[in-house]
Amino acid sequence: MSRFQLRRAHVAVASAVVLVALACSKSDAPPADTTAKAPDTSAAASVAPQALVGAARGLKKNKPMPGDLTKPIDDYTGDEFRDLVKKLSFVGGHERPRKCKDDPACSGSKRTLVLVDAVATQDSLSASTAPQFGIVYVRAINKGDAPEARYGMLPSNKQYEYYMIVTADSAGTGMQWRLEQFDSKARTHSKFGEGKFVPCNHAWVAGAKADFKTCANSAAAHDSVMKLGLNLQGVDGDPIWASCAMGCCIGQ
Repeated sequence: MSRFQLRRAHVAVASAVVLVALACSKSDAPPADTTAKAPDTSAAASVAPQALVGAARGLKKNKPMPGDLTKPIDDYTGDEFRDLVKKLSFVGGHERPRKCKDDPACSGSKRTLVLVDAVATQDSLSASTAPQFGIVYVRAINKGDAPEARYGMLPSNKQYEYYMIVTADSAGTGMQWRLEQFDSKARTHSKFGEGKFVPCNHAWVAGAKADFKTCANSAAAHDSVMKLGLNLQGVDGDPIWASCAMGCCIGQ
């Protein structure tokens, strides 16, 4: 075969390849949209900016949270539970004088000091976003020398720590809490109390926080402090309070 004939053969093969490629691209690609793009008048396009912010916060809430449990709490060994909670960062906390018990002086003016704080970045929990096995949401440490009255938390003595674990209830429409006692010396943990984690339905504010408050004095706290110079938070037997998707929730 001459050089001229060889070159013509190469050109013919290349042309065939191009034709096949064009045929594949036409059959595989979706048809081009040749219609004019009209303004979006759907409901989604008319959503108020505040609603869009709420939607974005909802997406954020669906991401894994630091305190997520990966199995039922009773299946955790003491060391596994310790490893989980020691990796968490706690923020937004307060130390409050709490009503105590099991000491004659507690019937008078004696109080025990309890620190309560929240897991960092966890500020938007709701029944629909609670992890399957629950989430470590709040930590409490009794720094006094007598048991705290409402929840029964024992003095720490560098041994006892308490963690509020929140789960969705069986109906999936509400939440419940379980207080877990961790004994750092024995390396064991056990259930110490339980109840409902009730929303206050206040305006949501970003940032993980924990305290001892009722829903009522939570709403009134700002005016009380600013106008009267009083701090009504954490009074004696107020429940554990934490930020959540509904503004704040309390451990009743």
